[in-house]
Amino acid sequence: MYSRDRKSRLTSEVVNRLFKNNFELANYAIALARYHIKRGEEVRLGALIDEVCRNPDPSYLKDLAEEDAQEELS
Repeated sequence: MYSRDRKSRLTSEVVNRLFKNNFELANYAIALARYHIKRGEEVRLGALIDEVCRNPDPSYLKDLAEEDAQEELS
C-alpha cells in the first residue's frame, strides 16, 4: 500500500513542475521500469514512484544506460 507521503509526492502540482503532462510522466515511468526489468530487478510501484521523484530528468535513463555499458566493459 502507498504511504500518504508517497502519494503526496506526485500530486498534480508536483507533476506539472516535473513533466509537461501525464503522458510524459507515464512514458518516463514505463521506460524506467523496463530498464529495471531488463536488468532482472524486481520492480515495485512504490519504489518506481520514489525513483521518478528523485530523478525526473529523462537524461537519467541515458546515464543509467551509460553506467551499464561501462560495467560491461569492466
